Amino acid sequence: MSHAPRTMVISFQKSGTHLMQELMLEMGYRIVGVPRPGPRTVPEFDDEQRAAIAALVLAKGDHDDLLELRGTARFADVTDQAWSALTWHWQQRLGQQLVNRYGQTRLDVAADFVTNPYLPYTRFADTPDGLCWILHELDIHRVDGSFLSEWVETASPPLILNYRDPRDTVVSMINFLEGRTREGYGNFYEADIFSRILASKNTWDEKIDYALRDPSFLARDQFEKALWMLHHPGVCKVRYEDLIGPRGGGTRERQVAAVSDVLRHIGSDSDAEAIADRVYNPDAWSFHQGRSGGWRDRFTARNLARFTEQFGDILQQYGYE
Repeated sequence: MSHAPRTMVISFQKSGTHLMQELMLEMGYRIVGVPRPGPRTVPEFDDEQRAAIAALVLAKGDHDDLLELRGTARFADVTDQAWSALTWHWQQRLGQQLVNRYGQTRLDVAADFVTNPYLPYTRFADTPDGLCWILHELDIHRVDGSFLSEWVETASPPLILNYRDPRDTVVSMINFLEGRTREGYGNFYEADIFSRILASKNTWDEKIDYALRDPSFLARDQFEKALWMLHHPGVCKVRYEDLIGPRGGGTRERQVAAVSDVLRHIGSDSDAEAIADRVYNPDAWSFHQGRSGGWRDRFTARNLARFTEQFGDILQQYGYE
C-alpha cells in the first residue's frame, strides 16, 4: 500500500477523532498522540527500528552498549523507554498541553532518559515510518519553528484538519465531561475540574452558558487557533458531518468524497468506497451519540444568542452559517 511514510491529523476535541483514527488504521498506519492506546493502534517495531529510535535518544556510547543487548529482554525494555521519550519529546516540540493533562512527572522521567544532546536538532522526518500522529491542536505560537520550517519546505508530514460544527462540539464536550460516553471522560487531569463544575449546574441552559462564558473551558478556543490551517491550501480539511456517513446521519456521497480527499492528500490510490465502509465505529470509547445538529435540542434562545455574538464569525469561516 503506497502512501506518505508518516502523516499528522489535527482533530478538534469532540469532532470525531475516532473516525479519523479508523480511517488511518484502514490505511495501515499505527497511531501516536492523543487517542487512547489499544491493541490495534499501538506501533510495533522490529529490532532494527528499535535501534534507530534509540539512536535518536541515546548518546553514541549508550547506544553502542545497547546494541550489544540485541535479542534480550533488556534491549526491548530500553528501546521501549526510548520510544516513550521520543514521543514525549516531539509532543513538547509540537506545543501540546502536556503538563496540565498528564502531569510534570511524565515529562521529567522522559527527559531524564535522554542522553543524546542532538535530539532537539532532529527533524520530524527522523521519526519512525508508518505512523499517524493525531493531536487536538497545533498552535502556531507554541509549536517548534523548526517543525514549521520543515513542513513548509517539504510539505511533510501531510497535514489534515478535522473539525465539526462548533455548536455540536460544545454539547458533545458537556456530554463527555459528564461521563455519558462508554468509558467516561478519559485521563486528562484538567477534565476532572470541568466535570465537577458542570455537575453543579442544574440545567442544559446553565451548562452551555457556562461553557460559552469561561475562556478556560476545554476546547473553547480550538477553532480560533486553527484558522491558519483552515485557510492554508496545503492542509486537507475534513468535516465530521461529511466523514460520518449514512450510519451517523450523513450521506454516502459526502463520506466517500471526504475519504477520497484524504487519500489523495497522503498519496494513496486505495479504494475510497471500500475504506468508507469501515470508518464509522460506534464502539470507540469516547463515542456517545455521534449525531449532527444535536445542538438544536440543547441550545436555548439565550445560548444561541450568546454563541452567535461570540463565535458568529467562526461559524462563517468554517462554513456552518
